[in-house]
Amino acid sequence: MHINEEKLKSLLLESGLVSEEDFSASKEEARRSNVSITNILIGSGKIPEDYLAELLSPYYDCKIVNLKKEEFNQETLELLPEIYAKSKNVAIFERDEKKGIIKLAMLDPFDYDTIEYVRAKFGMWVEPYLTTFPSLRFALKHYKKKIGMEFNEIISENIEQSLSLAGETDLSKTATAVPIITILDNIIDRAVTLGTSDIHFEPLENELLVRFRIDGTMSEILSLPKTIAPILVARVKILGNLQIDEHRIPQDGRFRFEMDDGTNIDVRVNIMPIFNGEKVEMRILKNSSRPFTLEDLGLSEGGTAILNEEIKKPHGMILVTGPTGHGKTTTLYAVLHILNTPLVNITTIEDPVEYEFPRVNQTQVNAKAGVTFANGLRALLRQNPDIIMIGEIRDDETVEISVQAALTGHLVLSSLHTNDAPSAIPRLVDMGAQAFLLSSTVNLIVAQRLVRKICSSCTESYKATPAITALIKTQLKKHNDKVTKIPKTLYKGAGCKVCNNSGFQGQIGIFELFRVSEEIKKLILSESDVSLLRKKAIQEGMVTMFEDGLNKIEKGVTTIEEVLRVVNE
Repeated sequence: MHINEEKLKSLLLESGLVSEEDFSASKEEARRSNVSITNILIGSGKIPEDYLAELLSPYYDCKIVNLKKEEFNQETLELLPEIYAKSKNVAIFERDEKKGIIKLAMLDPFDYDTIEYVRAKFGMWVEPYLTTFPSLRFALKHYKKKIGMEFNEIISENIEQSLSLAGETDLSKTATAVPIITILDNIIDRAVTLGTSDIHFEPLENELLVRFRIDGTMSEILSLPKTIAPILVARVKILGNLQIDEHRIPQDGRFRFEMDDGTNIDVRVNIMPIFNGEKVEMRILKNSSRPFTLEDLGLSEGGTAILNEEIKKPHGMILVTGPTGHGKTTTLYAVLHILNTPLVNITTIEDPVEYEFPRVNQTQVNAKAGVTFANGLRALLRQNPDIIMIGEIRDDETVEISVQAALTGHLVLSSLHTNDAPSAIPRLVDMGAQAFLLSSTVNLIVAQRLVRKICSSCTESYKATPAITALIKTQLKKHNDKVTKIPKTLYKGAGCKVCNNSGFQGQIGIFELFRVSEEIKKLILSESDVSLLRKKAIQEGMVTMFEDGLNKIEKGVTTIEEVLRVVNE
């Protein structure tokens, strides 16, 4: 926003809603969190956004427009490409051919470069209007309505006819009608194009909301009429080979989807009954992409060396820990890819199998058929494996069998839910494992989190403020990290068309590798507290997740806010 800080302060103080103290505190918070002072004040409730617009309108010498009250012409809005409008925070809401005027809603009416671009592009006079962020966001959502309008047009032309032909209760036929197939195919295709990891169909009272998880965060993509929700869910069930007439219990399935370019992706499906219908979650598994290397995942040179050394051992356990959705399975698959040679027999028990590996014997948990992690693991031990991967250690029985397998000459890979790497040891003890057995079997525990990567096309640097430096020191103390270099220069994404103005593109891991040394084995045998395990590991050179995050911050890979967000989960 092109407004002098002192002028902004003057206007706000004159309003009487903001005090000198409020402004100073908001200024400091804005520096710490890399957002504008006005956003801090609005977010804290110090000043309403509409009133702020009224204050700034005389300064900008332009009128205010509430786009929520404007009648939108889709063609007028789309005179500017969606990517450009979002990156510049503008929207064309009126075009008067007779007068030769374009009315442009803007968050910053002093953005003369954008005004000049629009004027030159259309050869018309541009009349800027000040608007608020909620107002602009409402307008920009209309770009998505093009998809919705296409879907609704297909639905209105074909669904009613399909229902009348098949009978309202025959979902198996309506779910194979061309309109429904087209809707689902386009949603999946769009999701893959945007780099989505998960597609959510969420039935609300009057609509079916479609949301995508992109780089770990949720985004609303589309709203569809509630009437097609059961038919669309039925289509997913058919593809996933699920029971189309079952609406009371959760169901899991899987299907393969062919993209327009001929590549295939696998889609894992979970359907859950909720209050307003059935919620669909589809995990996109990009089968055709090349296997991740340890460096791709974000492991440092030192971390890669440690992991490579440990996986060469013929027996023992290697565990990967972290919350759901933070890449544990991807790390296990990357390790499997390294180990997968003709010289070894690798078997897995997974829930579900996410990626297919050549020469790896993969078994999927099937509760209905009686195949659980525990009894599936017992069975595959009779398959003469060298390396065993267990998707997740969930119960006491699986722990016991896993430890015994590691003791009897197998290399066991698995995942576990703990906050950090050392905490995996007491967690396993709580699940029934004997401490003396763990000291003999566990070789390495890897804890990880995923952070968003700064978009390389719009990276910019800034100096770390004293507040951020103090915050980093507090976190280092909190995590008992050894003294480490604190970055003086930080980085962020300014926002551009490449990253859809988010400042981020893609994700990368931050890691903590806990090796079970001879000294740590003694601590495990004595059932020492996790804080002692952690302290000893740090003394022996363990790089914590927060330290690894700081290293990536210093290199401009991610932001301090991202690292703090995930390490405190």
